[in-house]
Formats: sequence, C-alpha cells, structure tokens
Amino acid sequence: MRTRRDLIRYTLLLVLALVLVNLVGSAFKFRWDLTSDKRYTLSPATLELLETLNEAVTITAYFSKDLPPDLELTRQDFHDLLVEYADRSDGNVVFEFIDPGADEKLEEEAVKAGIRPMLVNVREKDKQQQMKAYMGALVKMGEQVAPIAVIQPRSAYEWTLSSAIKQVSVVNKPTIGLVQGHGEPAMGALPQALQGLNVLYNVEHFTFWDTLPVHDRWEALVFIDPVDSIPPSHLYWLDDFLARGRSVVIAYSAIRSDLQQLPMAEARNTDLVQWLARKGLQVRPEVVIDAQCGQVNVLQQRGYFTMQTAIPFPYFPLVSRDGFTEHPVAGGLEAVLFQFSSPMEYTGDTMQVKYSPVLRTSAKSARLRTPAFIDLQRAQPWTDADFPDGPQVIGAALEGPLVPGGRPARLVVFTNGSFPVNGQGQQLQQVNPDNVNLLVNAVDWIADRTGLIDLRGKGVNYRPIRELGDAERTSLKWLNLLLPIGLALGYGLLRAQWRRRQRKQRMKPGHVQ
Repeated sequence: MRTRRDLIRYTLLLVLALVLVNLVGSAFKFRWDLTSDKRYTLSPATLELLETLNEAVTITAYFSKDLPPDLELTRQDFHDLLVEYADRSDGNVVFEFIDPGADEKLEEEAVKAGIRPMLVNVREKDKQQQMKAYMGALVKMGEQVAPIAVIQPRSAYEWTLSSAIKQVSVVNKPTIGLVQGHGEPAMGALPQALQGLNVLYNVEHFTFWDTLPVHDRWEALVFIDPVDSIPPSHLYWLDDFLARGRSVVIAYSAIRSDLQQLPMAEARNTDLVQWLARKGLQVRPEVVIDAQCGQVNVLQQRGYFTMQTAIPFPYFPLVSRDGFTEHPVAGGLEAVLFQFSSPMEYTGDTMQVKYSPVLRTSAKSARLRTPAFIDLQRAQPWTDADFPDGPQVIGAALEGPLVPGGRPARLVVFTNGSFPVNGQGQQLQQVNPDNVNLLVNAVDWIADRTGLIDLRGKGVNYRPIRELGDAERTSLKWLNLLLPIGLALGYGLLRAQWRRRQRKQRMKPGHVQ
C-alpha cells in the first residue's frame, strides 16, 4: 500500500510540476523550437521590427477551406507564424482568417484587396477536378495597406510577412538614386524593377554634377546598363560616396552585341571597367557561354519553307539553383537569365575587403575571347567539349573599405546590364520575375540595414514520408497484423507464469497473505 500511495503522490507532483512549467513558460513567452529549420524562431530583425511598431497592425489572412493536404500545411504554418508574431509584438499584431469562398461579398473583398485566386487540383469522388483557392493576406496599419497576393508553399514566410509589415509601418523610406546621363535606360523602361523597389524605397532619377558631391539624402545609387563613357569627375564623386559609407549597385554590360546588325560580341572597354579594377574586381574582356542557357528564335530553311525555330543560345547563361551562392543577394531565387556576360575575378586584398561571388554559371561553361563571331546557323550541335572552363562568376559583392581611408561600404556588380530592363514602346517585354528579384535583393542588401534581406532564403523544409518498395510494404502489412497478436500472446504467457509462481509461493508453509 505504501508503494501505491508513493506512486500516486509522485505522479501528482510530476503533473503539478509540468503545469507550473507551462504556466511560467506562457507568462515569460518562453518556447523551445524543436524544428530543425527553426521555422518558429523569429529572427532578430523581425523582433526589432515588432518592437518599433507604434500602433497595431491588422493582418487578414484569406485562405480557402478544404485545401489539398500540401496546401493545408501552408495554411497551418502561416497560422502558427502569425501566432508567434502576435505573442512577440505584445498585442500590436492582430490577425484573423477568412474563407473567401463562404460568401460572394467576402470573395469580392479579397479580390479588391489584391489577393489573387489560383486553380489547384483536388480529387473528389474519384475524379480529378480543379478548384479556385485563395492563399493570401492583407497587412494594414492605419491607412497603409500591403497585400500579399499569394503565399507560396515552402516560401520564406517570415521575410514575406516582415517585409509587408515594414512596408505599412515605415514613415520615411530611404531614397535610392537611379543613375542617368551615361546612356542608361530611362525609368520608364524599368516598370517591373520600379514596382519591386518602390515597396521599401523612394526611387528617383539621379544625375552627377561635375563639381558637387552626392548629397547625403541618397541612401544608395544604382547603375543599370550604362553604355557611354563615365567622366572622371563622376567616378571621383562615386568614390567620395563610397568613402562616406554609402553603397552602389552596378549592372554593367562589358560586352557589346547587336545581332540584328552584326553577329559579333565585342568588349566594351570604358572607364568603369578600369574603376572596378582599382577596387580589385577584374572584368575579363571575354564572353561567357554556358550549356545551361536560354533560347532565341532564328529563321531556318526547312525544305521549301522558312520557319522560325527556337534554338539553345549559350551566350544567354541561365543561372539556376546550383549557380546561386549562400549570399543574401541570391536568396529566394530560382532562375535568372543573363545575356552576353563577362567573367570576373577578385584580385584585391581579402584581408580588408570581403569578396563574395553571388552568381555562377553552370559547370559546363567556357570563356571566349572577344571579338567573337556568333554563328546563328551553326550546323553542328554544341557538345560538352565546347564548355571546358567550368563555372564562371558573373555577379559578385564587395564589403569593406572600398576607398583607401574610407568607411566600410558595399558594392554589388553584375556583368550584364539589361537583365532587369523591360524596354520601351514596341520593344517593351516582360522580364523574368527572378531577374527583377535579383536587382531588388541587391538593393535591399546595400540599403536596408534592418537585416530582413537575410530572411529571403529562410523557407519551410517539408519532409514527406519516404516511398516504400513493394517488399517493404508487404513486410509492414504482415508486421502490423502479427505484432499485436504476438504481443498479446506474449503478455498472456508471461502473466500465466507469474500467476503460477504466485500460487506456488502461497502454497509454501509459513506464507502470510
């Protein structure tokens, strides 16, 4: 009896201890994130953002009900993240979930708010069907509104949500200067890039003055595809800008080519290449070709007909996941298409300046000396022997004192200038979204000091159940069938032996019940 009373007492004490620990953890907001990817641990940048909120942020999550299991996981992960935001913000983040499919007015409200419906495949009554589903959110503070059109599965939920909160809460956006005056495309030729940048920045036209430094109101400068020479006075003031700890993004085409006029790739040697060389960044007078590439349409003779045919064009490298480094500028990207890029390498002092490759071509790449003739009607197909030089760096970042005696600054360089350009008039065309995201990432890294850019690559890692072979599946079926029976029989035998020993013990002389 003593043993039984002790067991009950210890059990009650253990339960009480667990309740007390849970109450203390709730009171002091203590949680232990056991997930391997730390999906429920908010970054210091997000925590700092939540601490600076001066009024409540309302988040309306528009999610359809009865989503497929993989999308239901996205809904649950986003809900759990919102719970964490609400707890960490001391009530300054308030959220609710709404099913737009429950009412026509709610659906109209979601669409009007900027939430984009999508078609998903579902199985009902043994039939594959498509349903219209909503997976978005609307972030609001006062009169400021930031829609999240679609919350992509496994994406960087924290970055998406924190960026939207910052968009509605920021009072004074940093000003970014889009440099003009050296043949750069006008701002009207960059609608997608401007749309992405205007979320967190004021983007304005900027022109150098020969006799005046860059004003402190400019947080960063962005060069996109300059084609004319840059005067020494402009480069001088650019150095002065970096020496004051400000930062620059340069997307520069070191190769000049116009396939409609002449099928040649020639080096464009300007003062900008020499200026980069003084920073230790050597842009080689070569053009990169890559077996992993985009396509171009060419006219080819097929019998009596001339047809337009899409052919692989190694002069347009397609950088995919293997080509993106761990640098924040490459975070969250899937594929970026460049055109006529040059390889570059760093020869400066790595003890003073941190050099980080951002983009690399695939392992099947090569460097061609310029001028290089481009054969659009190449008779022989490209083979592995045409790409012997391995991965080539076509995007890099420098961080440190880039000017002797100056403050630490940041510089991002891409050796293709047209990758974010839409064009104008009849030449206007849609740009690959990740091309725009690459430019936005670069500006975020040099201009946004909050650290939110580091969250771009923080996605959710789902671990689906491993597929089993037929033999393993059959073994498990028999195991599920026989194991409970075997356990029951084993328990019965052990209990029968125990009872037999107990009866024998009772039959011994002197045994006291």
